[in-house]
Amino acid sequence: MKNHMPSVSDTTPLASESQAAAAQGLLHGVVLAAGGADSLDLLWTWGDASVEPARKPMQTQSVFDIASLTKVVATATACGLCLDRGLLDPEAPVSSYFPRIGEFPGSSIRVCDLATHYSGYNYHSYHEYPAEEILLRAVESPPDNPPREKFVYSCRNYLILGALVEQLSGTDLGTFCAREVFEPLGMSHTAFGSSKLAPELLVPSEQPAGVISDAQARQAERPVGNAGLFSCAEDLSRFARMILQRGMCGAKRILGPDALAWLTRPCSPPGLPPRSFGWDMRPVSECLYRPSRASASAIGHAGWTGQSLWIDPELGRYVVVLTNRTHCPLDPDNYDTSMRLRARLADLVLTPSEG
Repeated sequence: MKNHMPSVSDTTPLASESQAAAAQGLLHGVVLAAGGADSLDLLWTWGDASVEPARKPMQTQSVFDIASLTKVVATATACGLCLDRGLLDPEAPVSSYFPRIGEFPGSSIRVCDLATHYSGYNYHSYHEYPAEEILLRAVESPPDNPPREKFVYSCRNYLILGALVEQLSGTDLGTFCAREVFEPLGMSHTAFGSSKLAPELLVPSEQPAGVISDAQARQAERPVGNAGLFSCAEDLSRFARMILQRGMCGAKRILGPDALAWLTRPCSPPGLPPRSFGWDMRPVSECLYRPSRASASAIGHAGWTGQSLWIDPELGRYVVVLTNRTHCPLDPDNYDTSMRLRARLADLVLTPSEG
């Protein structure tokens, strides 16, 4: 039997799931995109981009604060570019780039330990410090635990990785990502911060439209590695297709084979939950937002404000789910439930069905 995607017009299950989620207070609207290595098969919207201060319908080009998707779409990808250019060794100790880190216990932290959240850094927020001190504090504060013992998700890892990209590239993270990734891919609605984006397309979070949700990224007043990127479903689809096309965008190479290997294969310590350089590869039993129909090779990430991106090299498919879960929520504690919802929405369109 020939495999095929559900018909683009067959969106009734998506609408039903979204309506039920809205009734639970999990979202007011959603944009979903899905496709293959060379196609955007579905670009679908439901509901409202905002309900306060005025109701505004969701659009296919609605631009979201994608929160921690920044870590993979921008920072991990930028690290991959530095790797391709011989500037970065993922297995090198971080202290070889930032000697101050070598002065602390646990100085054997490797670059890939930062990327997989096995560094030994617990979650710390530096938003109470002046903007010019945030990166300095992230780099110069001691780790909490020995590296490679347990997984602890920490934005600090990506503040350091973003600073590392800037040191290696000689330019700020936003400029580097725009020049080397977003512009070559035609991601015209993607940027750190919202000042250059169309205000009528911006979707609010718990903050007003265009204001960065993450307190550290907002306080930094400049691009940082953990959060602060704005994007839309179509742009993220372009990014996903580049990964599925093994780093290519048409005739132009964005990422080389070495970078792709690190980004798409597990590099976490043996016996511990699998993560690639930046991306989540944990099974459904350990990852609430993972589609149950994704293959073991699928890589994904979530954003606090209500987003998921999954890229499945084995299936040759991707799915982008963008919601406004933190905008005027009926239930502020909806994080886990929202993650499961996005997994269900992704399952409806990610995997080919027989027909």
